[in-house]
Amino acid sequence: MKAGIIGLDGSGRETIFSALTGLGPGTGEFRPGEALAPDERLDYLSGLFKPKKHTPARLELVLVKPVGKTPAESLKVALEKSREMDVLIAVARAFPDALGEAPTPEKETATLESELLLYDYLTVEKRLERLGEEKKRGKKNDPEELDLLTAAHQLLEANQPLRLNPPIAGHPKLRGFGFLSAKPLLTLLNSPDDYKENQPATPDQLYFRGRLEAELGQLTPAEAQEFMADYGLLELGQARVIRKIHQMMELISFFTVGEDECRAWLLRRGQDALSAAGEIHSDIQKGFIRAEVVAFEDFKATGGFNEAKKKGVFRLEGKTYLIQDGDIVHFRFNV
Repeated sequence: MKAGIIGLDGSGRETIFSALTGLGPGTGEFRPGEALAPDERLDYLSGLFKPKKHTPARLELVLVKPVGKTPAESLKVALEKSREMDVLIAVARAFPDALGEAPTPEKETATLESELLLYDYLTVEKRLERLGEEKKRGKKNDPEELDLLTAAHQLLEANQPLRLNPPIAGHPKLRGFGFLSAKPLLTLLNSPDDYKENQPATPDQLYFRGRLEAELGQLTPAEAQEFMADYGLLELGQARVIRKIHQMMELISFFTVGEDECRAWLLRRGQDALSAAGEIHSDIQKGFIRAEVVAFEDFKATGGFNEAKKKGVFRLEGKTYLIQDGDIVHFRFNV
């Protein structure tokens, strides 16, 4: 899963990228990174199995920051690259700038949303014009695509992001357009070090002390814990961001365990065992026989696989079984 970081100049999006990835300042117009999703359940399993590899779920992050372009050109390039992303993280300045100018995060957020809407509106208009020209030449259009684009055009014309209409935002026939306003959008209010949260964020916002979090990411775990206590932080903001994105994307985690590796895998809520097998390897999906499943809480309560079998909480499931958050799964397959 990929998340693109966008924001206006001066919002501190590069600082946010550093805070989330642990990477220091860097160069380059296209900076990739990743954030590891903390999970106490996986930590417990690795502590028990002591595997050679401990692999948390990962969130790929991309920061596009073209050099030598005007702010408007830079944003245009960033939005174009963001078509490839699964989710967008919009950074809005919530700290005074170098000249002491007060922040206007609501205005920045509205500006970014307007840019997403405009980008999609122009994309839809261009496609509708092309379909109209093709019809004049006698080419038959796909009526479903035309209806979907017309509906999307109406929403965008009314300044409504496509994500507010899931049937349109997620329709397979529109997926190739990479509509920006159809993607889940999380806004990070980039706040000063001493910020005290005195008002609740909206469901799609998080307050994030970017500079402080970036500095904490460069410390050892012990040093970071000491500074976190000083600032009243119970956990790093990275964990809150990943948790929020998982919630917005309706993602759950299932685990595979053993002496070689204990690993967390992400899956859309409501997907079946066959889909989960495909997340690991196409051969496992192709040769699927059955899934051996035990819920994490049952595994922990009973003390292991053998005990789980004795208690009757170790199950054999078929292809259509819907994977639940926290399932520990072993796939039987033959290819």
